[in-house]
Amino acid sequence: MISHFIFSLNVVAPIFLLIGLGYLLKKLGFFTEKFISCGNKFVFYILLPASLWESLFSADFSAIASVGFAAFAIGATVVSFVAVWAVARFFIREKQVLGVFVQGAFRSNMVFVGIPLMRNLAGEDGVALFALIVALVMPLYNIFSILVLSACAESDEKIKLKTIALTIIKNPLIIAITSGFILSFLNFQPPEMFARTLSDLSRMAGPLALICLGGGITFLGVDKKFKYALISAGLKVVVMPIAFTLAAFAFGFRGTELAAFMVLGGTSSAVAGYTMAVQLGGDGYTAANIILFSTLISAVTLTLFIYALTALCLI
Repeated sequence: MISHFIFSLNVVAPIFLLIGLGYLLKKLGFFTEKFISCGNKFVFYILLPASLWESLFSADFSAIASVGFAAFAIGATVVSFVAVWAVARFFIREKQVLGVFVQGAFRSNMVFVGIPLMRNLAGEDGVALFALIVALVMPLYNIFSILVLSACAESDEKIKLKTIALTIIKNPLIIAITSGFILSFLNFQPPEMFARTLSDLSRMAGPLALICLGGGITFLGVDKKFKYALISAGLKVVVMPIAFTLAAFAFGFRGTELAAFMVLGGTSSAVAGYTMAVQLGGDGYTAANIILFSTLISAVTLTLFIYALTALCLI
């Protein structure tokens, strides 16, 4: 049993040590806000697409995914969003808080935390499998977030469907995943010089993404909305992974597929949710604290969930 726990620590601890390093370096003055902003852009537009390409080129999707896998990823995302909104609206009267509460509870940090975690857990096949989830779920995250934040905003400004579509189509990760899938099915093998460049960029992606994530973490203090941030974070990193894992197990998923759904449910709330919340009139205080609390709590919960799954020989 000790070996299973050590395995879990070896998977999760490097992720949060890098996040902690980023936070510490920011506090010590090594990083500025501009550096963190530029670093996140570099990761999002260059490094992560390169990392996904490298994984997708070498993946055998006939062996690692199925129609049922894709359907479950979509279904679980839809159900979690609807369930949280349906329940939360009876308890949270302040609409701006309600919007960010719902977004924080259902939207996972698949890119900055999920992908590095799956690489540590299952190697490049794990990344390729998780890339399929990203391709299917990320458009839903954008659509649902815009929907709930717009519905709960004080502003009467409406978000056009064209704006939502362009946001999804222009997303560099969606572009990278779609093109990677196509090239993979065509059995495309990049030239050696291109493959080595992708490999070098890919090795940079995870560490820099996590360091920038840590550098961007802020705590905005305690007020009457503090409890909503804490509850939303608890839903995100405790309730969601348990629900996703049990449902996936009931549907027959095991191994890397089961791990992928646990990671989908159990990673912290997405950093992009804060920016979207502010832009669409949501409560920025609550959104920022949801990200902070879910990140801190998930360091423990992810370790425990991976330990439980490995001890039970399910992954």
